[in-house]
Amino acid sequence: MITLVYTLTLFTLLLCLGSVLAAVMKRPADCRRAFDAAWVGALLLFVADWVLAQAPPFGNMRHVLAFFPLVMVPAAYYLRRFRGLELTAWLAGASAIALIGALCMPLQAGWRQMPALQSPWFVPHVTAYVISYGLMTVAAMLTLASFRRESLLDAAGDVVRLSLPFMTFGLWSGALWADAAWGGYWAWDIKEAWSLLTWCIYLIYLHVERYPAFAGWRRPLLLLGFAAVVVTFLVVNLLPRIESMHSYAQ
Repeated sequence: MITLVYTLTLFTLLLCLGSVLAAVMKRPADCRRAFDAAWVGALLLFVADWVLAQAPPFGNMRHVLAFFPLVMVPAAYYLRRFRGLELTAWLAGASAIALIGALCMPLQAGWRQMPALQSPWFVPHVTAYVISYGLMTVAAMLTLASFRRESLLDAAGDVVRLSLPFMTFGLWSGALWADAAWGGYWAWDIKEAWSLLTWCIYLIYLHVERYPAFAGWRRPLLLLGFAAVVVTFLVVNLLPRIESMHSYAQ
């Protein structure tokens, strides 16, 4: 089963990279087909992780990173159908980055969720944050690319508008989960504080982007918001010297 997990991770990664390559070669149909196939690979990986962990596979960093393609493919469909944005290659690229990270993480096959954290909020809370962080990664990639192609900055704003409701739900559901598990909605834990700061930065962005007088703020706010995402999602979770109730390094 362990060999299967790593094989599926690598297989899904190659499909995501193939999707990006097809886009570079101006073959949009192949780009979409490769990313659709990556979704199948990610689904099989999700099932294998669930069987191996004997629990919903969201409990460690590798689980969460491996889950990215599973939600990014539907996001690509939504953006294409309802927002008129063809961003398949960008979401495939973000998924590939996540899968490379997953391959670098320990398997932690014996992970078990502690009793205090066994809650109905577990899966929706983590899923909402994976969607929002994945989309914010795409928004950051578009923002950087917009230095050469200005129109991509508007696409980045569209992605943020899609992402922020998921981030809001993640913040809200986390507070309800904390109250059930620890007896309080908010403890000013470092991860909670950074999650709130990240949400505030993107909320400020959505309030100022409509005003031409603040046009120069758009890129700095988007990049600052993504820097906060990186701290919230990776730095706080993985650095062993940071004390947090949410840290995977503890």
